[in-house]
Amino acid sequence: MSKKIGLKYYFTASTKNLDEDQSRYQKIIAYLESLGCKGQNYVHFSADGTFKKKYESKIKSGEISVYALQISLIDKSDILIADIAKESITVGYQIDYAVRKKIPVLVLINKNNKRNTPVMLTSNHYGLLTVRKYRSVDAIRGIISEFVESVITDKIKFNFFITIPVHNYITKRAEKEKKTKSEMIREIIMNEARENPVED
Repeated sequence: MSKKIGLKYYFTASTKNLDEDQSRYQKIIAYLESLGCKGQNYVHFSADGTFKKKYESKIKSGEISVYALQISLIDKSDILIADIAKESITVGYQIDYAVRKKIPVLVLINKNNKRNTPVMLTSNHYGLLTVRKYRSVDAIRGIISEFVESVITDKIKFNFFITIPVHNYITKRAEKEKKTKSEMIREIIMNEARENPVED
């Protein structure tokens, strides 16, 4: 698993009976962080309270609503992780919103929960929605690792135009390093991203 570029993640889950689930939520967050991912956590789940301290006064003063905060954090994220051990309309909306924004989503479902999987989760929505069931927190680690790796390595195809000098440079360098032009372009961009990370 590469830790050189951290995906920005948004974690969401029901806040009902939070004391029962807080430990699991924080273990999920801790594991994401251990993979090099950077949290865009909603205030309830920030393990060290950072987000809560940052936004609590703004929420209380009415400067920003909880809804607006949630949406803004999802918009800044590369992936969304949702634990739906307990039902939540808000979490369902956030999953739908992320998919519509073309943000890959991982939904975690407790196998011990006998209720049916929500209909909206029975389609993978063109590869953007991944649904996995778990029995223990240890099992979640493997699921998250696999999901993050797939997001990092999956390829998105798009077209762009380059000048003749750029084309010639890419062609010569790719030949020299015995790589395809696509591999060469990806490597150059990733090296640039590591050296000059873009912060929100």
